[in-house]
Amino acid sequence: MPNFVLHTDTTQRLAQFGQQPGHALLIIGPSGIGKGTIARTVAATITTTTPEAVDNHPYIRILKMDDKARSISIETVRELEHFLTLKVPGDAPRVVIIEDAHGLTTEAQNALLKTLEEPVAHTTIILTAAGEQSLLPTIRSRAATITVKKPLATELETYFQGQGYDLKDVRQAHLMSGGLPGLMSALLNKDTTHPLVEAVTTARAIIQKSTFERLAMVDVLAKDREHCLNTLAILQQMAHVSMASGNNAKTWQRILQHCYQATDLLLASSQPKLTLTNLMLSL
Repeated sequence: MPNFVLHTDTTQRLAQFGQQPGHALLIIGPSGIGKGTIARTVAATITTTTPEAVDNHPYIRILKMDDKARSISIETVRELEHFLTLKVPGDAPRVVIIEDAHGLTTEAQNALLKTLEEPVAHTTIILTAAGEQSLLPTIRSRAATITVKKPLATELETYFQGQGYDLKDVRQAHLMSGGLPGLMSALLNKDTTHPLVEAVTTARAIIQKSTFERLAMVDVLAKDREHCLNTLAILQQMAHVSMASGNNAKTWQRILQHCYQATDLLLASSQPKLTLTNLMLSL
């Protein structure tokens, strides 16, 4: 299983699936918790290769969201169907990873459903998603589901210290990431390619700046809905960690409440500038 820290329950569930892989696995968890790494490690276990070799393995196909459209189209799923018709020598296992499956359009999900209803022999489809509700019930019902839990703070500290990181840096990364292992690793390694690193920077700025300075950030944030939602998600994770440690619990509870409200309003397609302005005034 993955060569990084996981909650004990998650490790057990993954080990069980690895022993008897089904035709489909749905991995659920917030962005930054390590779903992509877990999916690649499961794929490596099934195909008896290494996680590093997964991206270029001939019998593994990885589908991702289009960066511009921020979705996975039906055309992409149809290309996958063609890939699954190709012959594989002997009974060699084959794996498909669909990252951020919540980005599948309704048409793409319906097309994928046909493949899940009639599984291809020796083939496992692994989907990762931020939440189950974004997927059709018929998709969810045809896949084993593992919800990735955040490891305990002590487990994270032990692991990253074992990797050679200073405890002070580990604790700072833990606070900034909200205890999300994948994001923690990116912060400790100064990996700016991780999709949430920019959101961490923005979240820290919101916490540290004055009300006037926060209000000056509204126009830029309002123009990038995805970055805005990611920043709110990071603030929520930071709040949970800080409250659990007893660090300014009342302040973080207020921040958490207002971030939840702002997220709900933005997802309901409210006016982003008004929502963000009210948020900045409330913090």
